[in-house]
Order: sequence, then C-alpha cells, then structure tokens
Amino acid sequence: MCEVSVFRGDPPVVIGHRGAPRRARENTPAAFAAAAADGAAYVELDVRRCADGLVVHHDPATADGTAILGRTVAELDALGVWELGAVLAGLPEGLGVDAELKNLPGEPDYDEADTLAVMVAPYLAKAAAERPVCATSFNPGTVAALDAPGVPRGLVAGPGLRAASAGELARDLSLDLVCPHVDAPGLDQVLPALRDSGLAVMVWVVDDPARARALATLGADAICTNDPAGIVAALA
Repeated sequence: MCEVSVFRGDPPVVIGHRGAPRRARENTPAAFAAAAADGAAYVELDVRRCADGLVVHHDPATADGTAILGRTVAELDALGVWELGAVLAGLPEGLGVDAELKNLPGEPDYDEADTLAVMVAPYLAKAAAERPVCATSFNPGTVAALDAPGVPRGLVAGPGLRAASAGELARDLSLDLVCPHVDAPGLDQVLPALRDSGLAVMVWVVDDPARARALATLGADAICTNDPAGIVAALA
C-alpha cells in the first residue's frame, strides 16, 4: 500500500462529484472551481483516452454518439471537453483530486492492456507534487496497473457489489482505498472493519445530509457528493 496519506484534512473530507454539477457543467473548470468555493476539499474527475491524448469526460461518447477515442484533443476542446493537463493546471490551489480512470469492458475505449494507466501516470505524479491526488477506477486491473509515485490507488464499487467484497478485492490488489456506493449492501456494518484493515473509505454519491452525518459517525474518510455546499454544511 501507498505510504502517502490518502486523504488530507479532517475526516470525512468532502469530494465534489465531477465538481459541483448542480452549479456548473460537470467535469469542467467551472464545476471544479464551484466545488472549491463550496468548501469541498477534493474534486472527482473522469479521465478517458481520446485519439491523441487524455481528456476529462464521463461518458464514452460525445452527445452525437461519436466515441471520445475517435476525436482529437482539439476536436473535443471545440465541443467543450477539457484536456486533462489543462484541467489539472487550472485547479484552485490546494484542491485535492480523485482521478477516476475510465476503462470499462463494452465501452469503445476499453483496452485490456490498461494503456490509460500508463498514459495518466506522469500527469498524476506531477499533480501530486502540488496537491493531494488519488486515483480510482471501477476496473481493478487498470488502477492496480497505475505506477505514479505519491498517488494512492482505489477501487470504485457499484451499488450491486457488497462493501465487504469490494474491500477484500482492494486488499488483494494492495490498493489504498475502497469506494463503495452509498447503497452498497452491508456498507454500514463493515465500514469500521474496512478502515481497521488499513483501507481508507470513500463513499459515493451521498447527497442526503442525514446520511452523510451517519457515515461520518461510522468513520468514513471521505464523502463524494453532487452537493458539496450542502454536505459541507451538514458535516460542520
């Protein structure tokens, strides 16, 4: 496991899911700046390969159905999709980053060789010298393949995967954190045990203030939300 602290700040830290998507278009500098202004300590952003680089975009295709992988950085920039390096360079000072690596079977940019992990490593290592950074993915192989000094790695789990199973897989891969969905079966029962096992725990997506407070009581290290301002206020 990584010797660098996964989350810096008073737990649980608040992470803006794709920024502050209720205040600005998700995965854009405006959304990330809004999250920081709302008190988020980190933002989550989605990283994908395109034809000649890396961009910040959640879906595997643009609105017209064209695969992100089939467009260049310049073409995507004209559509309002930001290049990863430009996003990282423009983030507010001190704002942490959770870079979610998108490499899922069935999507047009899926790559069994985990090329994304190789491409993104220098970006995240550079960013980690300036701000808190971690990397996560739904694809355990992709995040396990990431080799970026100073960057903790984590497994994201959907609502159908039991929290205990996600934690076991994360430990087997020597990852540093596990990111169960807020509705993951058994989450409340195993969250303290996950932390005791050495894993940091980031729960997503938590937009209900009462639920956020309950997770904080259980020991969640981080809470990822679409409503940074509301969750920051709830945890104050």
